[in-house]
Amino acid sequence: MKKQNIIKKNLEFQKIISSKKQLINKFLIFYYAEFDGFEVGISIPRKFANAVKRNLIKRQIKWIIKSFVDYQKIKSKIVLIVRKDFVDLSIEEKKEEIIKMFNKFNSRQ
Repeated sequence: MKKQNIIKKNLEFQKIISSKKQLINKFLIFYYAEFDGFEVGISIPRKFANAVKRNLIKRQIKWIIKSFVDYQKIKSKIVLIVRKDFVDLSIEEKKEEIIKMFNKFNSRQ
């Protein structure tokens, strides 16, 4: 995933979250808004892990999206908010949950 596909500004996060379009499961909250390309922002609350662990989880999520999700067909800005149970999953379980969420998202489009 390229750097220009990452959302970093708080204002952009708030704009997407305020669009009120969301998918929720036990592990992730998935907000999205229409856009002419693909961008993703990942948020992990501080109380779930220290900075090293949060950055590890962000790298894992980016790798999963890059490797297993056909994100080039998606025309949306997406914000993934991680829940506490997601932090404790193995990488395979994380991959399954993210792929499920993207499939659910694609079925809504």
